[in-house]
Amino acid sequence: MENLVFAILMLGCDHALDECAYVPTPVEFYMSRDECEEILPLAFHEAESYPVALGDCIAVPGEWTEKDLAFEWSIDSDQRLKIGVVGPENAVFGDVIDTELAGKSGRVPAG
Repeated sequence: MENLVFAILMLGCDHALDECAYVPTPVEFYMSRDECEEILPLAFHEAESYPVALGDCIAVPGEWTEKDLAFEWSIDSDQRLKIGVVGPENAVFGDVIDTELAGKSGRVPAG
């Protein structure tokens, strides 16, 4: 079984989720999903100036924590946030992002 750690991705969006922006949060890796989810409400606080905040704890392969990472995200037709982690040699872990709608997808550095 792969050793996973967790990080937070937070987005601030308009009411219709047509435009979303990355909301910086402290970049930390958490040893469990539970530990990450305990901090998640504080991350939502960082996005309180937006009408809608979307965020989640993202699983990241433990051996990638010292590498350059990026989070790729999209919002699907059911208004669900999909997140993939792009790591070394453009390897992707998590949801494969195939939605390319203006304002409903993006890529941000994870560190």
